[in-house]
Amino acid sequence: MTPFLRLLPAVFFWMCSLSMGAPGGSRPNIILIYADDLGMGMLGCYGQQIVKTPNIDRLARQGVMFTRCYSSQYCCPARASLLMGVHDSHSGSYTQTAGGLVTRAEKEGWSNADLEEKAAQASPIKPSPGEVFLPELLKKAGYVTAQFGKLDWGFNTWHAELKRHGWDHYAGYMDHQRAHGFYPTFLWKNGERLPLEGNTRPDAGITAENYSAGATEKRRGNRDGKTTYAPDAMLRETLEFMEKNRNRPMFIFFSTNLPHGPVDIPPAENTYAGHPEIRKAYADASGPNRECAGAAEEYASMVGKLDKQVGAIVAQVRRLGLEKRTMIIFASDNGHELYYRTDKSRGRGLNCHGGVLDGTGEVLDVFRGSRGRTSPDGSMVNMAGLKWTNHEGGIRVPMIISWPGTVPAGKTCHALTANYDHMAAFAELAGVPMPARKDAVSYGKSLFGKQAAPRSHVVVDRTIITGDGWKLTNQRGKWLLFQISADPEERRNLAETHTERLRQLQAIYRREVGSPRKDK
Repeated sequence: MTPFLRLLPAVFFWMCSLSMGAPGGSRPNIILIYADDLGMGMLGCYGQQIVKTPNIDRLARQGVMFTRCYSSQYCCPARASLLMGVHDSHSGSYTQTAGGLVTRAEKEGWSNADLEEKAAQASPIKPSPGEVFLPELLKKAGYVTAQFGKLDWGFNTWHAELKRHGWDHYAGYMDHQRAHGFYPTFLWKNGERLPLEGNTRPDAGITAENYSAGATEKRRGNRDGKTTYAPDAMLRETLEFMEKNRNRPMFIFFSTNLPHGPVDIPPAENTYAGHPEIRKAYADASGPNRECAGAAEEYASMVGKLDKQVGAIVAQVRRLGLEKRTMIIFASDNGHELYYRTDKSRGRGLNCHGGVLDGTGEVLDVFRGSRGRTSPDGSMVNMAGLKWTNHEGGIRVPMIISWPGTVPAGKTCHALTANYDHMAAFAELAGVPMPARKDAVSYGKSLFGKQAAPRSHVVVDRTIITGDGWKLTNQRGKWLLFQISADPEERRNLAETHTERLRQLQAIYRREVGSPRKDK
């Protein structure tokens, strides 16, 4: 066989890979910015009226804004699904550890080796040898991979696990419980401790969720041992990584802990302090929530801080001359949470339409959605529920994708999508085939303005959502069927009146929920 003929298979594979990838056959940098507990209604582009998010809104204007993206109702399964490319409702899809191990290690003086050993022993997460993770897939495609923020899924991870998943580089929290405090004495960077100057609190400076009279001012004023704000350190590590790897295809997962509570923001950055609309909303509130204006202002400032960090990442892309070959995805792990109210545990059921309840059963949350108004493009109205529920407010999340010159600008996409679809979309862009036994479906055609076959359904949190706007779940043995295209507040359970549709979706539910993964 001649040398040329011996090369033909490799050439053929290379050409096929290019045909699968992005327009022009390039491998774009992929930056996935993953907010923590950020509902759709907290962003100006989705209808928020008080908190300003100009940098995220700019991504939406120059890219595609999705209105029907679904994720799990809380962080651990959302992140596991994303990194594994499978939905969270299979039997054994993911497992999680107990939190607090890193804090215990600091208090008891464990070495890094001690912590590594104990974390591995404590974890029931035992992926099969053939499991393929998102960073691992992209690493095989030639990407350098890096994760910053809340590392992998919860609640504890360790160096060997991060390397197994395919991360070349990482910096952030290895313990999601510890990530509830914004002033840890150290973060983790590639298996070593990264000290944060001026931070002395083993509990990471976590604040109490106490909003009684005077409590907010006292908490805000006590800054002992709270000097370096961890989100700033994680952003700095991200920008440095981008600088060092500017000439290589990069996959960056910026998995911040903003704006997850309890609320805490450096005093100089509490930009919403004294905001008249927030002050008035809480002055008009009844009962103990009247004292929550200060905490609500801090929470709004945390969202503003997140937006500024998005702006810093975009500015770094532009400064490095990478704008035309970098795709930026902004998304969130789950819906809105009430970290600034005394009654955050309320409003979890179907009598909560868009936020927490007041005495009439209606919305009393100044930040929720567009506060009863439809968003500018008509796609958003108030949704039932919050984080910790599988109602729309808990599992329907923002997703914005920007890639100037490649992705159409200023488009709104109503195609049904799930957080685990990123694996298929990124594989397509990178020009590599998808592994077996995955649920991910690429949103590439929708992204690039091509006609895509309608998605029949997605599965998140033991819930079926269909492409034509129906939703089925089961709560305490009761079937709940909603036509969310017409009833996003989930006020009308149609299980007894639309029996044929109920049977159709029950068949999908029984096939998907609680079942082991199979080859697709």
